[in-house]
Amino acid sequence: MSDPPQMAIAYGGVDRAGRTRPRRTGGSTAHWGVLSILLWSLLTGGILSVFSGVLGCRASRALPETVCNDTTCVDAIMANVDAGAPPSERDKATAIATAPLPPITIRDADSLENAEYFDLTLADAIRTALTNSEVLRDLGGTVLRAPEQMSTEQTLPLVQTDPQSGIEAALSAYDAQLYALGKWQNNDRQFNNRFFGGGANSFQQDLHDYVFQTTKRTATGAELALRSITDYDANNATGNETPSAWQTQWHAELRQPLLRGGGLTFNRIGGPSALPGVYNGVLIAKTNNDISVAEFRRDARNYVSNVINAYWDLAYAYRDADARAEALERSRVTWRSYDAQKTSNRRGGSAEALAREQYYRFKSEYQDAVAGKLVGRTQVNNASSGGTFAGIGGVLATERRLRLLIGMPVSEGILLRPIDEPITAPIVFDTESLTAEAIRMRAELQQQRLLIKRREMELLAAKNFMLPTLDLISTYRLRGLGKDLTGSDSAFQEIGDMDFQEYEAALEFRMPVGFRQAHAAVQNAKLQIARDRAVLNEQQRQIIHDLLGVIAETDRAYALAETSLNRYLAARDALDALEANREAGLPISLEQLLDSQRRLSESQTRYYLAVTEYMVAIKNVQFETGTLLENTQIMIAGG
Repeated sequence: MSDPPQMAIAYGGVDRAGRTRPRRTGGSTAHWGVLSILLWSLLTGGILSVFSGVLGCRASRALPETVCNDTTCVDAIMANVDAGAPPSERDKATAIATAPLPPITIRDADSLENAEYFDLTLADAIRTALTNSEVLRDLGGTVLRAPEQMSTEQTLPLVQTDPQSGIEAALSAYDAQLYALGKWQNNDRQFNNRFFGGGANSFQQDLHDYVFQTTKRTATGAELALRSITDYDANNATGNETPSAWQTQWHAELRQPLLRGGGLTFNRIGGPSALPGVYNGVLIAKTNNDISVAEFRRDARNYVSNVINAYWDLAYAYRDADARAEALERSRVTWRSYDAQKTSNRRGGSAEALAREQYYRFKSEYQDAVAGKLVGRTQVNNASSGGTFAGIGGVLATERRLRLLIGMPVSEGILLRPIDEPITAPIVFDTESLTAEAIRMRAELQQQRLLIKRREMELLAAKNFMLPTLDLISTYRLRGLGKDLTGSDSAFQEIGDMDFQEYEAALEFRMPVGFRQAHAAVQNAKLQIARDRAVLNEQQRQIIHDLLGVIAETDRAYALAETSLNRYLAARDALDALEANREAGLPISLEQLLDSQRRLSESQTRYYLAVTEYMVAIKNVQFETGTLLENTQIMIAGG
């Protein structure tokens, strides 16, 4: 491309002050300069884009609006904020579509006798829970008190996509960076000394500067740069060979840290922008991601444990209600019998009153067994890690609680009914193998061990700051100068001929006297490791303690179940004998009869309680060994 005539400058005019002025023979110099450099930018930008693609960078496909941006979206959001954030039409429609039916309560006559049931196995309950659980629910109202602490389906993706500490954020430090600068100047000034004015008292200049650069950080801490610098200068200096000239330079630059900040180890741990105590390299980000997976696995385990707890709570509630119903029916028959004797004057009123009191006593217990109270039931970390069986009945309240956990409508006119039978056979556990499995599998220990590994890597990075900074800087440069940018006798032709080559090398040294911050970082990292290892040892002791405790609990619950069964059989035999004597017309003690009915009801309920405690204890052994998810055939994606 030859220099267009519009860019030529002739001298021959004198301004009012007597200064020689350049005479432009055609159109705007800036216009042609910009046109030329745009063509050059297309070429250079394409080369740099290919270069950045080869380096593995992700290109941006969408440019956000920044100038004269339409604020419709944010205005609509703020209108809702100013109005107190009312529910949207979508929220209202969802609430209406999912509105539950009125709950079944004790007011409904014969709540359990005439209810419609849905038989539910434990496996179905867990499957339903995981299907309906975008949020891993708990029973303490955390979703209202501290919603930010809830684990959801988005928990792991949120950690992975964190723009500050995620893996992609750590990798972004090695993305190629493109940089471009275009600068245009028009200078018009007067000098009292011709030396400063380039041989004239006045100096007039059109100056363009264009810079295109791509930089890339490597895993060893080196920074590579490819740079194109082009300038156009048209001025009235008397020493110029031509009125205007293009100068272009191509740079290849390397800056390699030799001590502090250099090497694969430091950069993979700390990252290129690391400071003492602040590390966000790829390995740290990967470890943080694995820690979050262990945390999510722990939350998922707790959630499944609570679902199982709620299932056996409901199973016990039904059995407890059945036992109370049988006791109520026996007491009703006894009361009616003594009421009939009172009416025929064969018995005094005190006997009928005692029988009536027992009837209403059993009725109140049955009503509690059907409705239940709003009290805490079996859940994780109530006296034991996996949850100690609370032994509280109440079919309707417990059924709503199970529905809440597994994500079903809280009330839909149908009662869930567990149909899995509890295990009644003795189980003997191998304590040694279970202890080893707990140490290996518990999510809390996995999380703490990962944290220690992260601390150990941070110590390695901290030691790097004990070194002074020594950087090798090397630059290779090609130069070209010509009247035109391209074409014959141009700046680009001179670049291609490679007649003017330059090389520059330097060593840059910096060192803080005393390394006070670096020493503190190393000491802090060592203390963190010591603290976390002490915590790990204590966690292992706690887990072993809890594991041995639940193993002992299984033996206690099974032994108590056997004893309670024998007690129940004895109480039933005693009551059957008294009932047989009464039906045969033999005299019996009313107090003894009523006491036998109470004993039978208590022993029956106690037997169901012990059996359910045995099932929860077996589940807690799996909880303490860290195998609960595997035993329920649940896998954590990404774990």
